[in-house]
Amino acid sequence: MSTWKVAGLGAGSFVFGPTTIAGVVRDHDLGAGELALMDVDADVLDRMTAVAERLAADLHRPIRVTAHTDRAAALAGADFVICAAAPQMHKRHAIDRQIIQQHYPQHLITEFGGVAGLSYSLRQIAFIEQVVADMRRLCPKAWLLMSSNPLPRVCQAAEALGVSTAGFCWVSVVGYGMLHHLLTGQRATGSFDGYANLGNLYKTTIAGLNHFTWIIQAQDAMTGRDLLPDLRQRLAAGQTIGQPNSESLLRQTGYLLSSGDTHVQDFLPPPPSLPPQHDPWHGDARERAERMQLLSDVGAGKLPFSKLHIAWECPGDLIAGMLLGKPITLHSLNLVNRGQIPNLPHGVFVETPATVNAAGPHPQTVTLPESILPLCLRTAAVTDTIVQAALKRSRALVRKVVDLDPTITDKTAGQAAAQAVLAAHADMIGQYT
Repeated sequence: MSTWKVAGLGAGSFVFGPTTIAGVVRDHDLGAGELALMDVDADVLDRMTAVAERLAADLHRPIRVTAHTDRAAALAGADFVICAAAPQMHKRHAIDRQIIQQHYPQHLITEFGGVAGLSYSLRQIAFIEQVVADMRRLCPKAWLLMSSNPLPRVCQAAEALGVSTAGFCWVSVVGYGMLHHLLTGQRATGSFDGYANLGNLYKTTIAGLNHFTWIIQAQDAMTGRDLLPDLRQRLAAGQTIGQPNSESLLRQTGYLLSSGDTHVQDFLPPPPSLPPQHDPWHGDARERAERMQLLSDVGAGKLPFSKLHIAWECPGDLIAGMLLGKPITLHSLNLVNRGQIPNLPHGVFVETPATVNAAGPHPQTVTLPESILPLCLRTAAVTDTIVQAALKRSRALVRKVVDLDPTITDKTAGQAAAQAVLAAHADMIGQYT
């Protein structure tokens, strides 16, 4: 008989589907329970289900794996809901590209920032409203564990709608590699283990807002020596890590933005020449076909589970901490700010280290340095205004977002593009008045 139930929404994701399976089936022995996988794509769902069943059998885990194309059936009676879904991502992002090209062609398209980030946020919040409504009806005590972007905005909306929510994104672990590179001149391997293993060398505190976290404390793990002065001196002496925006912010504030230049561009004024555009998803049609075959081979036992791509994020750790009652430390966790970052507004989602036990997550209290506080306050204001605009379906608040967002430098063009995306996605986000 099942003693717990975890629902995985968006389980067909080639990255977060295997991550959900790994966290629930492989990484911890949770005892008897049900893993309910849900996706609107029945083909990939069937293959992912076979993968989960194979792994559970190989590890002798007493876990029943069920497959659902209906969200309500997956959610009914769940204790935890892992959400990695982003409905119609490719189609809707292509629409946004067309609109931006028409109204604001010199605008940088990013996942969080600007008109594209605003549009993506409004769509994802509209979707999570439906999920939350189902959860309050079918599993009102369940935790919602989000991996979908734009993470802090979707999480804040879900929490505001009455569901206990935590967000998982470990982009900030890249900060270990940046720190090591600046201090030693040596690059870390571009993998999670390559970065995370540097935690054995450095004792850090990384905090802020998702994709906008800062290394505000760095010590030698052996001696306890403060490494931030060394970091600043090496940068002043000409040491570089090939991250000009992050290096400029380090000179300006004295602290290193841990997520790197790829994410800096989502929150700060754009550079004079735009960097190459990137799409907020993994893989193309050819890679999808290869991954579908890979899922089939793993599910059939022809290849080991380790051949699948596992994301850095670990929602399964929170589940294990709460179900098993053993304290688990998380490098970072996104939770609603209830004072863990006292100089950021309460109610927005912030990212800090945390521990988890049977009582739930316990974030570390971190006060942000004054030199980075204005940047973080502005980022929090943009996020909060987007959430309020989405929940209230307010055109006025959408206009305010455009005015607040520093990545939108041409406000007239930005306003035109923002109003156009409201019309283009009305079938998904509803009517804004």
